[in-house]
Amino acid sequence: MQLPLTFLLHLGLLSFTKAQDKCHRSACRPTTGDLLVGRSAQLTASSTCGLDGAQKYCILSYLEGEQKCFICDSRFPYDPYTQSQSHTIENVITSFEPGRDKKWWQAENGLDHVSIRLDLEALFQFSHLILTFKTFRPAAMLVERSTDYGHTWKVLKYFAKDCAASFPNITSGQAQGVGDLVCDSKYSDIEPSSGGEVVLKVLDPRFEIENPYSPYIQDLVTLTNLRINFTKLHTLGDTLLGRRENGSLDNYYYALSNMVVGGSCFCHGHASECGPVQKVRGDVFSPPGMVHGQCVCQHHTDGPNCERCKGFFQDVPWRPAAGLQDNACRACRCNGHSDRCHFDMTAYLASGGRSGGVCEDCQHHTEGQHCDRCRPLFYRDPLRAMSDPYACIPCECDPDGTLSGGICVSHSDPALGSVAGQCLCKENVEGAKCDQCKPNHHGLSAADPLGCQPCNCNPLGSLPLSACDVETGQCACQSFATGPHCEECTVGYWGLENHLHGCSPCDCDIGGAYSNVCSPKDGQCECRPHITGRSCTESAPGYFFAPLNFYLYEAEEATPLQGLAPLGSVTFGQVPAVHGVFREPVPGSPTAWTGPGFARVLPGAGLRFAVDHIALPMDFTIAIRYEIQPAADWAVQILVNPLGKSKHCPRETPWPRPQSFPLPATSRIVLLPTPICLEPDVQYSIDVYFSQALEGGAHAHSHILVDSVSITKRRGCCLLN
Repeated sequence: MQLPLTFLLHLGLLSFTKAQDKCHRSACRPTTGDLLVGRSAQLTASSTCGLDGAQKYCILSYLEGEQKCFICDSRFPYDPYTQSQSHTIENVITSFEPGRDKKWWQAENGLDHVSIRLDLEALFQFSHLILTFKTFRPAAMLVERSTDYGHTWKVLKYFAKDCAASFPNITSGQAQGVGDLVCDSKYSDIEPSSGGEVVLKVLDPRFEIENPYSPYIQDLVTLTNLRINFTKLHTLGDTLLGRRENGSLDNYYYALSNMVVGGSCFCHGHASECGPVQKVRGDVFSPPGMVHGQCVCQHHTDGPNCERCKGFFQDVPWRPAAGLQDNACRACRCNGHSDRCHFDMTAYLASGGRSGGVCEDCQHHTEGQHCDRCRPLFYRDPLRAMSDPYACIPCECDPDGTLSGGICVSHSDPALGSVAGQCLCKENVEGAKCDQCKPNHHGLSAADPLGCQPCNCNPLGSLPLSACDVETGQCACQSFATGPHCEECTVGYWGLENHLHGCSPCDCDIGGAYSNVCSPKDGQCECRPHITGRSCTESAPGYFFAPLNFYLYEAEEATPLQGLAPLGSVTFGQVPAVHGVFREPVPGSPTAWTGPGFARVLPGAGLRFAVDHIALPMDFTIAIRYEIQPAADWAVQILVNPLGKSKHCPRETPWPRPQSFPLPATSRIVLLPTPICLEPDVQYSIDVYFSQALEGGAHAHSHILVDSVSITKRRGCCLLN
């Protein structure tokens, strides 16, 4: 009767549940059975009678009837009806069929050295071996095993009637400890002539074993191959009497009626049952009672022999189960951020034996042995559990201004006063996101270990309480100071470090100096030949100044002009186009202007200077003294009246129409390049108009302070006679 599928599934599940119960919180092991069952194809013999044709053999002192010799024909497998004379090796496997005593394995006549070999498909635990002989037991034999599928072999035990003669280098008698290699004479007597046994127990019950899973014991009880070597027949002295020639050796051969190899699949205490290594079909390839080699592992172990932990159960080292200690593998603790891990002994020892599982490929921006902290550039959300996929939040720190390229505090620590998400600013950086330079610092840069550089504005040249530009570092300079740090005076000024009020005009004499540019350190002007002094106002030794006609006109006394017509009282809005500005001298500092002060002139306005006291006819140079606020280039237009020429001034007076000349912001005195010829008894007017240079553009509230206009002959020194 065929059973329903649901019943079979229920039966299998029930069996698996029972196996789990056996392994619950303790060591377990599969039931021991006969490893030969189901493995006839894996059992071989080096010699079998009748494989190549019928062979005669005789039974010594055979008493059943008159027949003493028989035929062995093993060319075909045993069949009780058609092949009862076949004695192949698979006949030794235990079965419970009728007429079992009619089956046995038999070697060829007269051979001393014959071996039987069992090759297993997996690593098994070997418990015992029982050989039941059809004829005399061997006079000498040994049992070997292999744990590497036949590459190397180790002897388990020697058996011999005369151990000293058969195995002279092996100790005879009883073993003194577990695994001692000895030669045993107990199972090698000539009696009985049939039905005698050889029994081998891998672990002698006389010895107590403290740790059955020690490497030594495990190596002793496991095997992948078993080999039984018969090395000497009992011949009852026939070989000594010289009877080989007359066929007497037909009476002597090895014959086994039954063989049992006790064992179970080897699971290190982590399984109570085993299954086939490969899937098989029904009982044809997997007969009842067969001991399979694939462990059905419990305790979260894995492998053919439960010799390792499952993939995600790597938090503790794998160990075999023993007694009431199941030593189960434990799942890694990855907070739900990974499903892969590996065991690390260093981490396990460092934790005091609590956890050695190291999570791999942590997700959701986590890292660490247990995926228990946020990656760099992320921090822990204090309102979410670490197992939350959104537990880690991106940092919002400027990578240029933070230590380690934008890393923030990963989690809050009240003891240290740190708050999760807090940016760790470089020394000269501030702001919640570390994206601002501290006051008086500039140039936020990732390459700068301090983040920003100090402004280092020169206090003598920069404006009070002002900071530099946060991008360029340019300081806000006082008038006539310049440089990134306002550390020097503009051209035409000097004495930043010397004067209380900052840079002072060079005040180079327009006749004695080449220009109004002086040394920024000491104010020394570049003097013409044979002229000395800071302002080039003194003659060199051996020289003197020739008399010069010099006329000076103060701007604050001139007539205001707008365009080419007199201004009178005209004003620009509420501000006069021209008005006087008086300046008091500063004690201890040189005076850089003439008269009481300046005329403050707006762009487009002008001044008229009246000249009517020329003493001698000659060419004169016009010089204009001025200050521009704020500093920017201006331009000046000159118009001289009246026009005409005379015997004293043979050429026409220049500038019948206004001509424009530049007024550089870096100068305080400009000498107009073209001289004018003036003569006595003529009243002249010199009109001067001021405007801003087109290149610079207009500046709100800009004006020019005009100090004076002078007309002079070029100055020089004469050699003393």
